[in-house]
Amino acid sequence: MINTMKLRFLFLFTTLCFGLSVNAQNYKFGKVSKEELSQQSHPKYKEAVAAVLYRESFTKFDYSQEEGFIVKTDYYERIKIYSKEGYEYANKSISLYKSGSADERVSGLKAVTYNLVDGKIKETKLRSSGIFDEKASKTRNIKKFTMPDIQDGAIIEYKYTHTSPFISSIDEFRFQEEIPVEKVEMKFYAPEYLSYRTHGKGSLPFDIKNSSRERSVSYKYYANRRGHASGGERKTRNITFKDIGYAITLNQVAPLLEEPYAGNYENYFSALQFELAFTKYPNTPVRNYTTTWEEVSKKIYKSESFGGELNNHKAYAKDIKTLAAGLTSQAEKALTIYDFVKNKMTWNGYLGVYCDLGVKKAYKEGVGNVADINLMLTGMLNEAGLEASPVLISSKANGIPFFPTLNGFNYVVAGVKIDGHTHLLDAADKEGVIDVLDERLLNWKGRMVKSDGSSRLVDLFPSRIAMHNALVTVNIDEDLMIHGTVQNRYSGHYARAVRTKYNSRSTEEQLKKMDKAYESIDLLDIEFKDMKTYNKPLTAVYHFESEQGVEEIAGKLYISPLLHLGVTENIFKSETRAYPIDFIHPYEDRYSVSINIPDGYKVESIPEDIVINLAQGMGSFRFGTMVNGSKVTLSVQNAIKTPVIDASYYKDLQEYFKMIVDKETEKIVLVKA
Repeated sequence: MINTMKLRFLFLFTTLCFGLSVNAQNYKFGKVSKEELSQQSHPKYKEAVAAVLYRESFTKFDYSQEEGFIVKTDYYERIKIYSKEGYEYANKSISLYKSGSADERVSGLKAVTYNLVDGKIKETKLRSSGIFDEKASKTRNIKKFTMPDIQDGAIIEYKYTHTSPFISSIDEFRFQEEIPVEKVEMKFYAPEYLSYRTHGKGSLPFDIKNSSRERSVSYKYYANRRGHASGGERKTRNITFKDIGYAITLNQVAPLLEEPYAGNYENYFSALQFELAFTKYPNTPVRNYTTTWEEVSKKIYKSESFGGELNNHKAYAKDIKTLAAGLTSQAEKALTIYDFVKNKMTWNGYLGVYCDLGVKKAYKEGVGNVADINLMLTGMLNEAGLEASPVLISSKANGIPFFPTLNGFNYVVAGVKIDGHTHLLDAADKEGVIDVLDERLLNWKGRMVKSDGSSRLVDLFPSRIAMHNALVTVNIDEDLMIHGTVQNRYSGHYARAVRTKYNSRSTEEQLKKMDKAYESIDLLDIEFKDMKTYNKPLTAVYHFESEQGVEEIAGKLYISPLLHLGVTENIFKSETRAYPIDFIHPYEDRYSVSINIPDGYKVESIPEDIVINLAQGMGSFRFGTMVNGSKVTLSVQNAIKTPVIDASYYKDLQEYFKMIVDKETEKIVLVKA
């Protein structure tokens, strides 16, 4: 009994000491310990390449008589880096919005890298040479910095103050990463005159603790002896009001790991966003800020850098008349003008929904940002008599906005009606095809804005399924070496992906790259057709050899019928899934394989036919085999028709792919005749 009590006491004492050591962790800037630096791996997540040891943000609203309330947020972060794969966390980017003469800015940046060298802590400070300013668009700058002297086991910490005059646009506060977060604290204090709504995202639960505190600001004014503000003595008046506080503290936040087909999985990290609902200053009426996407769209359209540029037809009116001469169908006109703008204009790399140069100057110089080019395209299509309107998009990197805001969109394309159907065109994309947008733009829905100010949602996911057809012919020689020919035909996003991968490479480079992609075969040659004719399907023919497709056991031949095209591993390995499965676009693979039976052999068995259907018509798989004289033919069809599948169907999808793997790894068995 005494020994048991001692053990219980020891366990309790150890637990308390461990808790005290965790709680006693010094998170003050510069107070990095040898214990932190000597840690070789994360105690719980051994595979973690890095970990956020501490993250803190403190937001308050300062007041100046010239600017009114401005948002000031103090950021501080300490990160542990375990391995080279975690070095990327030493690179930081801070997005800074600007509008007219008002802009966001960073001050007080201080950053240090710590390493343990010969038992001593070595500090390396960030210098100005490691800090860079980059212009992303007319309304967005980026401040970047790269931490110095990064080694395995290093700890970095940095702090800065972010100041913004935009009280209605508050950056989200993120609590979760793809690496562990040991502790995160957020405090947000807003004056009672500014009423904010909170929007949480992600699956991680958190509680917001509310509080209030009194504070005061002062302002100066002139008053005469009767107290009227019409000159006279300059006085100072103090105003006392309440700050409304919001606070969140989280410990031991599990990482949100990137799963296969994650899409822009940053949309699923747990975070908090503040939306300004209304303002109510003393002796003034309430001003509502809560708006709708319809109102946001109207405001964007009314801007001279948007709607004003759409009507600037003089720059290209003569050229459009020449281009459209003799063209009668809507499709011909749209395609001709689209190709003309793609070939004439060069994207300067800047995003945004507002023009930088303006359509006239951009047309003359042949270069512009996304809005310069695609608002120009929209105007040209209208000039040619087509019905076209701009479509506002939030790219995947920009995320899916939770509430209507002017910052919710960062890209614009043209939407044109052809024979009663709306089609999307992006002339800033040299490899673009009608209705085949770059994958980074396939972010749920866009908003088409009409000239009358109305708007409607537009589905960005392509209605046209990406197709890959492969016709495979296989011969097996007496040494069991496989000799094959594959004729491929790609369309839609499949064609785009292959072109992007191989377009700019020489034939030799194309052969090496594809040969590397298919490890089980040796490519002998490859030939692409219509590589630069983007509006046509892409074809690729190659010949190959392989020693791995046939195995002889006890006089029988076991053949892997789909060879390098077969699925041999289920990519969905996790037991659970916290966010949707994003296949990016609908697709269909159709493989037809013809295997010539070698002389002296006959078929003993072939895989049985099978049909598998996913729920709600989201996908289907068909596998069929047939013996026809001296040939075995296979027909395989795998289609995913719903590009984004909810996580609630994850188990069904996991089982679906398991059945595909099981079927496609079955063997054809030949015996001697």
